[in-house]
Amino acid sequence: MKPDEVPDLAAHATAMVDAALVGTDLSRDAFWAAVRKGYNTPYNDPPRKTAAPSAVPANAIPSEVIPVTVVAAPAPVLTPAVIAAEIRAV
Repeated sequence: MKPDEVPDLAAHATAMVDAALVGTDLSRDAFWAAVRKGYNTPYNDPPRKTAAPSAVPANAIPSEVIPVTVVAAPAPVLTPAVIAAEIRAV
């Protein structure tokens, strides 16, 4: 880019921005404010703040016991289609 080309390029860029803003509710100032905000926003999210330590340790035993019922899983059903699929897989 040569220094004498800069004014022509700037005029062309200004015309393109103005053409892009036609039909929108954005003003030139609002458009450039959005561009500056996007340019100055970091690509990565800021690091998360660590949570405050809780009063109860994570490995604490609960005070109440919750009953658990163990149910046996049903036996698999072997249909001729399943058997044929296993034979083809081998």
